Amino acid sequence: MSDQKKDAVDNFIDFILSDDTPLGPEDAANVQMVRGAIEQAEMKLAKLRLERARAGAFSGNMAPKLSDLDVERARGRYDRAKAGDATAGLTLAARFGNGSMDDDLEAILEDLAELEDEDNDNEEN
Repeated sequence: MSDQKKDAVDNFIDFILSDDTPLGPEDAANVQMVRGAIEQAEMKLAKLRLERARAGAFSGNMAPKLSDLDVERARGRYDRAKAGDATAGLTLAARFGNGSMDDDLEAILEDLAELEDEDNDNEEN
């Protein structure tokens, strides 16, 4: 919206709020201008929300960029937790059945490294 239109809308709103005089037919153009400004603002807001939603969906589908060092650090923490080291800060879930938790080791290590990376990002902010 141009500065001139913004000033006109602001002046019209000030007029409405400051005066008890009812609006008449001569104010129709000003009312339409305010409605148009509101519609434009709603459209901009809707577009921004859509862009944010798309960006969030896109970033949520991206694979994390984990270095070998991150995965090795996670492996060390996992090994400490598996050995019963309470200072590792992890609780490993019990698994029942024929499968072994070691079958899922790579996925576990990647998840752990990703969580540590997120924790580090949160501590920095």
